[in-house]
Amino acid sequence: MARILVLASRLPFPPREGHQLRTWHLIDALARRHEVTLLGFLREDDDPSAAGPLRRRLHDLHLFPIPAAQSRVALARALLRGTLGRRPFLAEKYSSAAFRTKLRELAAHVDLVHFDMLPLMAHVDCVPPGIPVVLNAHNVEHQLLAARAEIEPGRAAGAFLSGQLAKLRAFEAAACARADQVLACSDTDADALRALATDTPMEVIANGVDIDANRPATSLAGGRQLVFVGQMGWFPNRDGVDWFLRDVFPRILQVRPDVEFVLVGKTAGLEVPAPMRPHVRLAGFVPDLRPLVHEAAVYVVPLRAGSGTRLKVLEAMALGKAIVTTTIGSEGIALRDGESAVFADGPQAFADAVLALLDAPARAARLGRAARMLAEQDYGWSAIGQRLLDCYDRLLPAPDDDARPLRQALNR
Repeated sequence: MARILVLASRLPFPPREGHQLRTWHLIDALARRHEVTLLGFLREDDDPSAAGPLRRRLHDLHLFPIPAAQSRVALARALLRGTLGRRPFLAEKYSSAAFRTKLRELAAHVDLVHFDMLPLMAHVDCVPPGIPVVLNAHNVEHQLLAARAEIEPGRAAGAFLSGQLAKLRAFEAAACARADQVLACSDTDADALRALATDTPMEVIANGVDIDANRPATSLAGGRQLVFVGQMGWFPNRDGVDWFLRDVFPRILQVRPDVEFVLVGKTAGLEVPAPMRPHVRLAGFVPDLRPLVHEAAVYVVPLRAGSGTRLKVLEAMALGKAIVTTTIGSEGIALRDGESAVFADGPQAFADAVLALLDAPARAARLGRAARMLAEQDYGWSAIGQRLLDCYDRLLPAPDDDARPLRQALNR
């Protein structure tokens, strides 16, 4: 049994977002074999009192507030450092002296440090030499920022994002080069990260889904509801829903005025166009999304930006839903157009694909069954966790490694 220190940018349990789901399941896998300590930041909407299952998996847990989220002064300082300094705002946001002190204390007594998000690599200098460092790359962050900057409507915001791009790319490249191992969510992401750091080993540890907890409905869904799951605070989700409501949904309603679009997840800041409001249901955050997904005829994924793999798409697959997705929305997932999902990128093509499935419930059911089968074969968390453990076995010292006590003594 090795001692692993996991650094997280937020409390991963209870998992309400895709980022948390991946973090929680990777921690759960590591804790099957190793002693895991979590050192993380705490967002205002995180709930430590509900993190019992996580605490039971951990050896120890240390949480710190995000300074930039605590006061406007701290946020202004982080913005200033991110604008004038060498590191991007994405990293400066998590600047914390208390966090760094605790990291130095803990890292001297572990066998490996797992950085669960790119921004936290700003603290990698606190890890003693000789301790393996793993970067879990949820996304290719500079590509995500470039896509956001390109379609950002606000002039000032667009200028700020564009100004951050070179800085973020350099930071991401340096982080990958410093890591002893990078975990990517897909082959596409691995190729992009490999281009930044050619000498760093890249391992694809795909996102997964709880196959047992997410099962198809026992009866066919009705023919008038569309559903999307995702919180609007995540830029790719917000941009995709805005595009869907503005350019795609009106085309669907021209043919099928009875259709309802159900949006599941936090919707703060979303403006639904007035003509669409009678046809849109904002379900908000729900503790169990499965009933709302079950009752929908089609699961839509209208994303135009992002990287990694979409955990909510994997959940839709496990739930046996017919999926209409953009090419980007399905990136990193082995869905096949016309077999286990339907791909469509333009507004009219997307609308036509949705309408075709609404008119053909038997075909929608076949697509859903194929998607469920694919989820069972390739995306169960148990198998993905085993791949993670195998990867870490190559980095960790053997249990009888005589050099380990000496190395730990030198690091104290």
